[in-house]
Amino acid sequence: MTRPSCSLTAVVLLAAVGGCGVFNDAFLTLLDPTGESSSLPNAPGHVIISFINNAEVDERLLSYLESPDGGNLVLTDAETRDLRPRVRFRVQVTYRSSGATQTPPTTTFEFVDGSSKLVDQDFDTASAPDLTANDLDNVVISCGSGVERIEVLPGAQVEVFIPAEIVEFQQRQLTTPAGDVDIEFVETQRISPQFRGMQPDDVDGDNNLVLRRNMDIRQVPVPIVRPVCGTVAAFVMSGVLEVPFLFDFPSYDIGDTATVASIGGQYAFVVQSVE
Repeated sequence: MTRPSCSLTAVVLLAAVGGCGVFNDAFLTLLDPTGESSSLPNAPGHVIISFINNAEVDERLLSYLESPDGGNLVLTDAETRDLRPRVRFRVQVTYRSSGATQTPPTTTFEFVDGSSKLVDQDFDTASAPDLTANDLDNVVISCGSGVERIEVLPGAQVEVFIPAEIVEFQQRQLTTPAGDVDIEFVETQRISPQFRGMQPDDVDGDNNLVLRRNMDIRQVPVPIVRPVCGTVAAFVMSGVLEVPFLFDFPSYDIGDTATVASIGGQYAFVVQSVE
């Protein structure tokens, strides 16, 4: 790819990837991987990191959100076509250390992408402004000092916003006077709209599936190691945002292990590194 000749700092956050013409100063934040602000008028190169959200929203969940019970979500045809789950995860960039005993410098970015319309209008966004405040899906980093790894922040999760309240039920057996056994569902809790961490599937020692959760272990985001200057590194996410419907609203039986494990949907990541 052709590298922009415009001035770059150690790290540049931008609203879109492209040539220098799209570098709107209003969207630029200048950082240094060591935590100090500085300007490098002739940066020796860069790496672009991009999050591409190709996930979709399950039709039953969308129909519920558009219903009076689900919040009367109103979308234009264009918004419906472009509808994407709201996804959040943090990417850590580790730079090469100048000495064997020194701790390598790191920088962490929070990517948030997806349709803000999916944030429940009744949800108190004032108490959680991160739901709509950040729409970062691309960063440009200087690679002059050498980039060792680009990866999802160790110990962190890819989080998907669940845009509807989910009601949890527990089965209870009742014996009628006639001696028959009836089953009733008793509400145990209500889970408010919130970000939910996506979990890899449970597998045995031979990597055979034990319990399906949200991501196949072969489709989780993997690190990019030692990208060269000029690389475009992309985390490409596909899948479907889903919630269970035990009844006519988002709900599940707490005793249904498979359903509980899969709340949020199924997703896959392809990590691409193009020089």
